[in-house]
Amino acid sequence: REAPCQHDPAFRLGVCQRLGEIAANPIWDLNARKCAVEFLRKLYIDDANDDQHTNINQWIFYVLGHLTESSKDIIEGSAHELLQEAQANNGYVKETMHHNCENNTPVLHQILFTPPPMESPLLDCVQSKPDVETPLRKLRRERLKGRGGDVYISPRAKATPRATDDFDLTAKVQEFLASDRKVFLILGDSGAGKSTFNRALEINLWDNYDKINGRIPLFIHLPTIEKPERDLIAERLRKVNFTESQILELKLHREFILICDGYDESQQTQNLYMSNDLNQSGQWRAQMVISCRTEYKGVEYKDCFQPIDRNNGGDTGQFQEAIISPFTKEQIQDYIRQYLSLKESSWGLEDYLRALEQIPNMQDLVKNPFLLKISLEVLPRLLRTYANFSSARITRVQLYDEFVSQWIDRGKIRLREMELSPYDKRAFKRMTDSGFQQRGITYLKELVTAIYEHQNGNPVVHYSENGDRRTWKEAFFSDRDGSHLLREVIPLTRNGDQYRFIHKSLLEYGLSLAVFGPSQRNEDTEAMPSESRRGSTSSVLSFENPSSTGRTATDDDQSLLDSPLGKRNLVGERSVLQFLTERAQQEPVLKDQLYSVIERSKTDKAVRIAAANAITILVRAGVQFNSADLRNVQIPGADLSFGVFDSAQLEGADLRKVNLRNAWMHQVNLRGAQMKGVQFGELPFLKEDDEVMCSAYSPDGKTYAAGLKDGSI
Repeated sequence: REAPCQHDPAFRLGVCQRLGEIAANPIWDLNARKCAVEFLRKLYIDDANDDQHTNINQWIFYVLGHLTESSKDIIEGSAHELLQEAQANNGYVKETMHHNCENNTPVLHQILFTPPPMESPLLDCVQSKPDVETPLRKLRRERLKGRGGDVYISPRAKATPRATDDFDLTAKVQEFLASDRKVFLILGDSGAGKSTFNRALEINLWDNYDKINGRIPLFIHLPTIEKPERDLIAERLRKVNFTESQILELKLHREFILICDGYDESQQTQNLYMSNDLNQSGQWRAQMVISCRTEYKGVEYKDCFQPIDRNNGGDTGQFQEAIISPFTKEQIQDYIRQYLSLKESSWGLEDYLRALEQIPNMQDLVKNPFLLKISLEVLPRLLRTYANFSSARITRVQLYDEFVSQWIDRGKIRLREMELSPYDKRAFKRMTDSGFQQRGITYLKELVTAIYEHQNGNPVVHYSENGDRRTWKEAFFSDRDGSHLLREVIPLTRNGDQYRFIHKSLLEYGLSLAVFGPSQRNEDTEAMPSESRRGSTSSVLSFENPSSTGRTATDDDQSLLDSPLGKRNLVGERSVLQFLTERAQQEPVLKDQLYSVIERSKTDKAVRIAAANAITILVRAGVQFNSADLRNVQIPGADLSFGVFDSAQLEGADLRKVNLRNAWMHQVNLRGAQMKGVQFGELPFLKEDDEVMCSAYSPDGKTYAAGLKDGSI
């Protein structure tokens, strides 16, 4: 029985196109390719006098003509013979078509004859190859879903921190992708927009993805990958439901653009490009765009990213980097306009611009995109009581305080409007009666503390109801005791079995809250900004003197020692330190508690982690330690860079691995201090009374001599 589709021109054209692909592609065996040419011959002859299929017959001519020119094997001869036979046996009509085809390419869908591999679900099925196009189309739909709902400003960037010229980062990355270079590193501070840029890049690449010739864009949030140093691409594909056979097919025949986000969050130290053997024989073929916080990089940071010549160990010249620049005034205004077009706000453009202009230091804060986003959300409520914005003092930690407070308030309203189960209604009432806002803050602090304790700060939590019973995760992510209600009102997102805060800085803010939070406020009282307060020289002349609050240095604040301040070295946690530094400047109580911890370390080595953290925070807060009695303090690993310690007594102190770069230490007493590994940031030098005229080392290199202008040596 004849199929109706046989007379459909579109169907016949598609068949001709597939036959041409088979004939042109050497991945097929020779017999199959010859059969494809013969099939084309049959279609051509059968339609010799069919005027309805003139265009299709002309297309067959075009395909055969292409085969005679492009195929370098027996297929060229078969196609050539068929063309000669057609011209000899089929009269004027097809001779005319042949002439037209030689001079004018048919105005039809152009077939692309590409070298293997060719990707086609039909060919895959015939050859028993795993279908990769269907899951790729599904992945593309998923990744493009919901786009356009967020504000996005294309960032500017610099080649180095000291560069004066900047450039459009999007254009620079596109230029990289068109080159032979392999790794592009994007650096930036917390909240600079690295992840936002990476997601925008992925969307742009999927929008322009060509399934035949295109490379596959693959966004990888590195903290979600268990072993990124060895199984980076395959593990990501498994998470989006590719089978092992499909993964192998992609590895052998396709190329990728890897967009690796959050290198610092995954706490990596390995070179992922090298450890995954990218672009080696038989391995994944890919270019890599990878992002990392600026403060995470060390002096030799490039070793963690750039491709290395495996034979000679040198730089291959395939590495490129850029550092995201702070927002300009024009970018800030563009961001606000986009924000107002997408969000409801009681303020307009002029209100925001007036606040940013009048509030001291606000312009500097909002050069950071995430802080700008937070500011736009919280400023209308935060500044309601201010007639004159210039009298307001807003800091980064206050913006986060208000942002989290408003987020929990909105969550509370949302829960009140929902149809809760009887059990959840009772749990919600208990939480409301005992102070819902404070319950939410407590839940956030305890969750963050557990993440740092059990996952060393990895921001992504995987939770399975069955697999994580009787683990620390159950207390936070199960539905018992109504804890899921609190989980719904903090800035946490969920994707399948993965939970994470909407921004890494909120995790760090939560850890700072676990050390010390803002003063207790009634839940119904509006949060009022507090004045920023700097430390003074006289405030710490001796820890044995009472502080301004009347609290003595011998007071035991066990809650502070039981917090992350006493259990975790925070010196390397730059963002956490910044939150605590601002808190110490605003809250005299915290400053006094930090003094007490340092004083206690003189007689109790068990608190030395807390003491190192405490003095690091105080130095960053601007406290000066001139003439301070710091004898026997235990502060190994502290960062005292740029601190002021003139005439301080550090006799017998534990200063191992302390950072003293650019510290003022005139006439400091260091007798008996432990100083192994201390960092001064400069080499030792000799100060002479006169000009040095000549100098030399002894032959054994142990002695150095300098001849001065006055004749002395």
